[in-house]
Amino acid sequence: MGTLAGWVGRHGVRSVAPLKHFGSPRMLDFRRLVGEAAWSRLPLAVRERFGVHRIGEEITYPGEMVVRASRFGCILAQACRLIGRPLAPWTGEAVPMRVVVRMEERGVVWDRYYRFPGRPETLVTSRKQLGRAGELLEVARGGLGMRSEVTVEEGALHFRGKGYVWVVGPLVIPLPTLLTPGPAHVVHEDLGGGRFRFAMRFVHPWFGETIFQEGVFADPYCASLTTADAALSPTPPGTGTEEPA
Repeated sequence: MGTLAGWVGRHGVRSVAPLKHFGSPRMLDFRRLVGEAAWSRLPLAVRERFGVHRIGEEITYPGEMVVRASRFGCILAQACRLIGRPLAPWTGEAVPMRVVVRMEERGVVWDRYYRFPGRPETLVTSRKQLGRAGELLEVARGGLGMRSEVTVEEGALHFRGKGYVWVVGPLVIPLPTLLTPGPAHVVHEDLGGGRFRFAMRFVHPWFGETIFQEGVFADPYCASLTTADAALSPTPPGTGTEEPA
């Protein structure tokens, strides 16, 4: 036991809070993660998508994506099928998709359904939740997880990977970056009219870009918010208020 305890201490393995601690006091709240000032700079539609919703609430976003991977990225994606398929195992152009998002007590679940030509529908699922230190932690089936920093830049949400972990029961075990696709950079950008762009890029420190995905999705709920967002935005002095000459 002493040897095991020493290994755990040296490798930064930490216990996660019991499941009961992931209730409403630790509810994932993107508004708190980015801060009030940054949150206010997001379009209303984005704030609605990433706001706190009722437990069990579910919404589906249809769209299509470009799904690309390097040789190393393809090898990793296929190998990861053994631990719950955290990465899309195939590639394609204009791949039809639907993303189903639902709120649970422990966080927000994202089910991504890919329809690659000639193959059964492929599900990649993960849950965004709060880590022990209050950071964003996204965990896929099988326990592979990634810590991320969330920022607001030019009206879009940016998620930048800050390290991979393997969640095994109550333990969170850090993983070497070299054994992963590399740090991820994910962007959620509202396009107006009930549409948004989602882009995801992984860059390995040795092998460069390993995985790239980008697509446009429809948001049936927020389609009506574009006009309201414009109405709520303050009009800069000297613009849009004068009568034409």
